[in-house]
Amino acid sequence: MMFLKITSVLFLIFTIILSIITARLLRLKRFGLNFADIAFPLLVCEFYLISDHAFYHSLLPHILLALSLLAIGITVYFLKVKKKFYYPKFIKFFWRAGFLLTFVLYLSLMIFILIFK
Repeated sequence: MMFLKITSVLFLIFTIILSIITARLLRLKRFGLNFADIAFPLLVCEFYLISDHAFYHSLLPHILLALSLLAIGITVYFLKVKKKFYYPKFIKFFWRAGFLLTFVLYLSLMIFILIFK
């Protein structure tokens, strides 16, 4: 169980570092991309791996439900507040907000593992 605790912390640190280095080396800023665009799918995969090893069932359906609710919320925001729905802007907004949501959920999973397991 100690290995899982160390792995969960190292996954987070290495994902952020690897994403920042990759974004700078490939100069993704000129395309309007940053490290969060690379880290988002990595964090989802890591969330699945850690939750699958820590619990009897994986928490992947929970993160997919949270991302689905986020997409619905962003759509309602664009339609109610902005009065228009522009698909490329939605995808970029969802991708960045999805990174923040996944990061918070991964941190909460990591804290739960460090404290209770």
